[in-house]
Amino acid sequence: MAGPTPGQSTRSDDPFRMYASPVGAGFLQKANKIFEDFPVSKYILFFVIFSIEVIIAFWVSIYLVS
Repeated sequence: MAGPTPGQSTRSDDPFRMYASPVGAGFLQKANKIFEDFPVSKYILFFVIFSIEVIIAFWVSIYLVS
């Protein structure tokens, strides 16, 4: 009754195989560069817009409850 254990993948289409290869490392570097290319002002702008949306949502919910 020897066979692969449930934790081992015997399929050739293992989704984590790419991360262990040299191609996977380059893929992750490109993904990180996307976030590094944004200027800080854009992050601040997105944070302000998100905060305004949250405040409006809370205000509407409090208005509807009372």
